[in-house]
Amino acid sequence: MKKIVVGLAALMTALFFVVACNKDNNGSIALNGNTKVPLVVYLTDGPLRLDTVNLDIKNVEVKLDTNASHMSDDHFGDKDVDSLNDRQHHDGFGIWDTLQFTPGVYNVAALRNGLDQSIGTGSFAGTIRKIRLTLGTNNNIIQNGVTYPLVVNSRYVYVSINKKHHQKDSVNTAATALRIDVDLFRSIKLVNGTYYFLPYLKPFNDSDFGRLVGLVTPSDAKPLVTVFNATDTAYAIPERNGFYKVRGLAAGTYSINFKAMNGYKDTTITNQVIQLGSETKAPNIILHK
Repeated sequence: MKKIVVGLAALMTALFFVVACNKDNNGSIALNGNTKVPLVVYLTDGPLRLDTVNLDIKNVEVKLDTNASHMSDDHFGDKDVDSLNDRQHHDGFGIWDTLQFTPGVYNVAALRNGLDQSIGTGSFAGTIRKIRLTLGTNNNIIQNGVTYPLVVNSRYVYVSINKKHHQKDSVNTAATALRIDVDLFRSIKLVNGTYYFLPYLKPFNDSDFGRLVGLVTPSDAKPLVTVFNATDTAYAIPERNGFYKVRGLAAGTYSINFKAMNGYKDTTITNQVIQLGSETKAPNIILHK
């Protein structure tokens, strides 16, 4: 599916955050006195027809709102402009705190069809409003053995977080999971021979969003899978055996387009129903010339 995985969701298709927290009766993240709760951040899903998309991640931070009167207002931070957070430690919407993280270069293009990469952990008290990634200068794309620079216009990448993005983590049962799809297909632009990273990020979880899996053959067709309706679009690049998986889909009825190469014909199927919290199996597709 279209979905760096923090959140960076393809250019990137996506990010996986885990947050441990208490919730009030409205489902919002709630303060628990001075008790800190665990947070884990993962990268996930980055569908793009490139061998390697390297992001140089220097720092991962969370923006915490510690004002108890804001807990029931899930949209309190909606007017928090990303660019005003650059190089800032705090403002009226919260305070930035740093995750335990190993800086490095992460290949987001490898995170396809459900793969995740853990990139940070921590324990915090407060309502999480945003995630901030700080990027370095060693960003590039590798295709057919040739390395191309990847231009990043801003060293900061932001993801806004709401209560619907949280879910109980299946691994750490004391935590809540949050997935961020860095949609590489939308995030990478080739302009006059230069690759640019314009991050398109989507937070989601498997309880309040749906998943689609399927099989498309033959592998020689090298299809790009697009799952779409009037309000949502997601992408996937199948594995060699034809398997693909798309996550973070809102409930609804979708069409699935298989855009083929090497002389094979494109194919579209319609009326694929996606339900929240469940995994839907699409019909197997065989592409023909």
